Amino acid sequence: MDNDIYLYDTERLHDIASEDLVKQGLRYFNDNRVIGVAREEGRLTAQVEDENGEQYWLELATDGDGNLLVGCDCHPESGVCVHAVAALYAYADQFATIDTTGLDSAVDEAIQERVKKGRNEVRVKLLSGNLGFGTWQATSLVSATHWQRSYQVQIRSLDQRVNYCTCPDLASNRLGTCKHIEAVLHHARKQPHYQRLKEAGCPLSFVYLAWESATRPLLKLQRRPELAEDLAALLAEFFDEQDRFSGRLPEDFFRFSQRVYGREDFLLGDDAAQYARQVAEDAAQAVRGQEIARQIKQGNGVLPGLKVRLFPYQVDGVAFLAARGRALLADDMGLGKTLQAIAAGSWLAEHEGVKRILVVCPASLKHQWAREIAKFTGLSTQIVSGGAEQRGVQYRAHVTFFILNYELVLRDLSLIGEELKPDLLILDEAQRIKNWRTKLASTVKLIPARYVFVLSGTPLENRLEDLYSLLQLVDARVLGPLWRCLLDFHVTDERGKVIGYRNLSELRRRIAPVLLRRDRSLVADQLPDRTEVTLDIAMSDAQWGLHEAAMHAAGQIAQIAKRRPLTPGESNRMLAALQQARMACNAAGLVDKETVGSPKLDELARLLEELCLQSNRKAVVFSQWALMTEMVESLARGMGLGCVRLHGGVPSSQRGELMERFRNDDSIQVFISTDAGATGLNLQEATVLVNLDMPWNPAILDQRIARIHRLGQKHKVQIFILLAEDSYEQRVAQLVKGKRDLFDNVIEPDATEDVVGLSKKMLETLIDDLAGGPPADEAATVETAEPLAVPEAEQRRPATVHAPIETGADDEDSLRLAVAGIQAAFGARIERVLAKPGGLLVVVESWRDGDEDAAENLSAGGLPIAVIDRRTWRGLQRLGVASPLAETRTVFEAAAEPAPANPLHETAAQKLRSAQVLLEQQCTAGVMDLLASALLDKVAALAGADRAPPAHAAAVWLYADIVPRGLLEAEQVTLVLQAVSLSQSPSLPEPLLRQVAADAERYFSTLV
Repeated sequence: MDNDIYLYDTERLHDIASEDLVKQGLRYFNDNRVIGVAREEGRLTAQVEDENGEQYWLELATDGDGNLLVGCDCHPESGVCVHAVAALYAYADQFATIDTTGLDSAVDEAIQERVKKGRNEVRVKLLSGNLGFGTWQATSLVSATHWQRSYQVQIRSLDQRVNYCTCPDLASNRLGTCKHIEAVLHHARKQPHYQRLKEAGCPLSFVYLAWESATRPLLKLQRRPELAEDLAALLAEFFDEQDRFSGRLPEDFFRFSQRVYGREDFLLGDDAAQYARQVAEDAAQAVRGQEIARQIKQGNGVLPGLKVRLFPYQVDGVAFLAARGRALLADDMGLGKTLQAIAAGSWLAEHEGVKRILVVCPASLKHQWAREIAKFTGLSTQIVSGGAEQRGVQYRAHVTFFILNYELVLRDLSLIGEELKPDLLILDEAQRIKNWRTKLASTVKLIPARYVFVLSGTPLENRLEDLYSLLQLVDARVLGPLWRCLLDFHVTDERGKVIGYRNLSELRRRIAPVLLRRDRSLVADQLPDRTEVTLDIAMSDAQWGLHEAAMHAAGQIAQIAKRRPLTPGESNRMLAALQQARMACNAAGLVDKETVGSPKLDELARLLEELCLQSNRKAVVFSQWALMTEMVESLARGMGLGCVRLHGGVPSSQRGELMERFRNDDSIQVFISTDAGATGLNLQEATVLVNLDMPWNPAILDQRIARIHRLGQKHKVQIFILLAEDSYEQRVAQLVKGKRDLFDNVIEPDATEDVVGLSKKMLETLIDDLAGGPPADEAATVETAEPLAVPEAEQRRPATVHAPIETGADDEDSLRLAVAGIQAAFGARIERVLAKPGGLLVVVESWRDGDEDAAENLSAGGLPIAVIDRRTWRGLQRLGVASPLAETRTVFEAAAEPAPANPLHETAAQKLRSAQVLLEQQCTAGVMDLLASALLDKVAALAGADRAPPAHAAAVWLYADIVPRGLLEAEQVTLVLQAVSLSQSPSLPEPLLRQVAADAERYFSTLV
């Protein structure tokens, strides 16, 4: 271990903090909450963003005995706080001295990443054996799978990469190590007898899986110098002079395994045995797959148990899925991926012993899947829904197909694995798990199933990693570990940023055995024509003001992003600002909740009048925001058009009824939907599609279009895209066009390009656009917490008029002119106007040069006017009856300035608004953090505090300070504590988030 007093590994951190505090600190560090860390004059200083968005300064030092001393703005009750732990992790990441000798390749970098994680993120415990040859338990503090799990590590050597771990990373990374192995080795190096054990080596000879080549592993022998004579002869029979297995795989290895079974002087590594079994399974599947494909194709589109005749291309798709067993079907939208998956599953159920098939799909498609299974087969189905107890019963139903939505997988993983035990897993609209870092993707990949069908018309949307994530579920060996995939196919600049993709012909070759893609050219003669029209719509003044305010706020944060990674709070505020700009492009009312109508709605009314009322056609209208769809519904009903509206809040059990009404009821001409209805729905009864906004992702736009332009459509289709003129929305439209090039050159079967360039990632490009000015000061970090409000003109303080002005003047016109002149000359500085017979006295807040001249000019109208400042007026008042003011009467007095509002009120309102904007975009990440922080800030403002407490101290603060003062009712306290508690959860259902947001908005109106 380094001698740096501030360099803490996992063991040292657990010596000074609890396990929960260490985990929370690590999460803060991984979330980029540590803004800066520096060491100077023996002290460590840092700035850390808390979960409520507040930033805390801390200083770390040591006493004479080397004990850590923590000074933090959060004033921790115990010696160490979460901010200190996060800062120590950041310091270790920046300044830890890891041996980087020879660190000149991607392999070295990947290994060193695991060395660092092993030192900082894993706890180890010896189970059996000793330091140099034994079995350990390794537990990750954080996990890429989002499920904390323990793995067994077999240490066979302290200085060679021949060790073994049961984790999935070692099985796929081709490095010969993982963070769990490195954690054990790090622990071993700190022990006093480490050198002696390292020199002693392994007491047994053993066989292990070696990745000396990055493409194919070897079975190798690690032998002891002294071998029993019979063992030496046996090893010579199966291993060459370089200790590589020389027999045929897998049969000769199985024979070798039987001959060494039971020997106490030899270890057959689990990794070697697993590899041999995998080779055997692959060979058997290849032979069986050929026979399955032959049997399916000989039916000429007719399969036993299937009620429909398949098109030839669909026969090929069914044969591909059933023969491969684990495959990705990436047919273009509208070509019948659902039917092909049902047919392949039905065939496996009939011929390959598949008993239970699990279909995971978006909630909006569950009933559609059930209808199509019933329509095409005679197999039974069970839609999984309801409470936990009800779902437990449903998983035990005696049916073939079980259908559930993706969100339920997060809750029911143990039930799926222990009760259901599916033989076949079908993932529909699988782009939902394209981000392999998310908890949903990690959880889905833990579902145990022999066969897996992945269905997605857009398996690659933004990055090559999208496709990588889906293929990890199909067969992780196709693209290999992520580090290798990036090395093989990415082009990077000198800073490591991805600027393009290469070797795409090799990529297409690798994915061909497991990915099948056909486009609409196969059925072009069966699809009607379609026309697309983009309409540029000018924004109203109200829209433009909201749009510019939001873009200005986003620009402030973008300037910070040019210097350093954004904290979660800053990222959320930037996303909220950009979303506000996009919402303003649709309608000002989406943002201010007051303005009625918008130019886009006016244009929509014109289209509906012409195409629906006059031509009697059906139309689908899409918007990303539920409130916008409410406006559309009101518009349609006001025009006398029957309509139905689908959004994320509609229960899945009711969505099928909405679609049936649109399909079968001629009086329902308009289907209004958020993107909750953009995936998988069949709406070909419509021939008009209106997009009221441009999605971030072109695949979502394609999904929308494919709802009506699909197999079965018999009429010409018209597509309209409404874009706000000269707006951020048009910039988004330009950027998303660049995303299609990568998709076309990887997925399309006729692609020929081997290298494609990559425009900057959308967020990076937007940051460059927004941060056009010079970098902002760090103070801008604080400023970004202010509300995204449109600047208003300065308003005068409300005035109080006590009585009509009595001056003795006979000319009313002269009096009115004098008062108007006073207003024009002194404006908001006027505090009061005093009257006495013969003239007026104006009291201003402070004297300015020119006031005397102004009074003289005003007096020229015939009514004498004098002016004094506030200080003079107060001095004259002290004279009492002797004052020249004694006989005056106040006829005008400006209202007293209100006490300045606590800025936390505005901060709280902004955080609540940011959370609402994210929810309107159906983006749930960070929403509960914003809601909890908003509520805490609001209560702190009521209490007169200048800062809310950290989340972990909220309960004590509420009951010790707030409740005794009567500032909150019991129900309000419950709401705040509920939000704080839920903010600690890594994943929450969207309905719960919306409920808490609604409760927070309601209580904000009462917390005054």
